This record gives sequence, structure tokens and C-alpha cells, in this order.
Amino acid sequence: MGAVAVKHEPRAARRTTPRLAVVRSSHARPTKRRSTAAQAAAARDLFTVFATLLVVVSLLGLGRVWLSVQAAEASMKANVLRSSIKTERYEGDMLEVSQSALGSPSRIRAIASTTMQMTSSRKVTYLRLDADAASAHLSEPRPVARRGANGTLARMMDLTAGEAQVLLVGSIGLASPK
Repeated sequence: MGAVAVKHEPRAARRTTPRLAVVRSSHARPTKRRSTAAQAAAARDLFTVFATLLVVVSLLGLGRVWLSVQAAEASMKANVLRSSIKTERYEGDMLEVSQSALGSPSRIRAIASTTMQMTSSRKVTYLRLDADAASAHLSEPRPVARRGANGTLARMMDLTAGEAQVLLVGSIGLASPK
């Protein structure tokens, strides 16, 4: 429990002057000390290397981010194009369906009989034309008479053909037969 109290008194230093001893052997080289200018140049070089490495690493990081952005943008454009192609294909298919419905013989027959009061023919005949003879006649169109009875008949036929095309393709032609 109780320890004896000991009084510690500061002692005075035995030596008052430090003893310096420089020992050089004959084989040892003297150490080179860098001058402050050399140390500053070395520090500048080290800083330049560090800054260059930092810039290179930063540029590589920015390049990677730029490439990622370009890839994401290309992916989004590809998705837009893909959906656009899909939409256009659908519209093309719908146009084909509409064309086949509009060009069906039963529809044309119904429109011709109701709207234009046409009837089906009892006898159908076909003309056979040689390819050479047909092309020779096609290359030389005959002038159509526009005066007199023939001209009037030609104008009436043109007018009727135009109206028939309008009925088949126009708003009346698109209506279903009643």
C-alpha cells in the first residue's frame, strides 16, 4: 500500500560542450549533397511527370465516358430505327391488304353493276398478238380524230374511263356495295 517516497532531483549535465569527431577512412567517398537549385529542378521534374500522368489519366477517363455516351446514343438511334422499320412494314402490309381488297374481282363487279349499271358479258374472247407486231404498232401512235362524230365519241370514252377510275379508287369506290 504505501510505497516509500523518493525525491528526484535534477542532475547537472556532466559535459558542457559536445564532442564532435569526424572519422574518414581512406576508402570512403565523401557524400554529395545536392544544391538547392538541383533539388528544385528535381522537384519540378517530378511535378511535371506527375502532372503529365494526371492529364493522361484524365484524358483516358474522358475518352471512356465519351465512347460510352456515343454507344448509348447509337443504341437509342438503333431502337428508333428498329421501331420505325417495324411501323413501316406494318403499314406496307396494311397497304397490301387494302390493295388486294380493292382489286378483288367481286368488289369491282359489284361496283360496276350498282354504280355504273354494267352487266357481265355472256361471251368472252381474247386477242392474241405477236410480240413483234404489237410493239411495231405501239411505236407508231395514230392520231385520234377530235372533230366530228369520231372526235365526240373519243372524248366521251376518255371522260367515261376517267370517271370509272375515280369510282374504283375514289371515295365512292371505297364504300362497300349496298
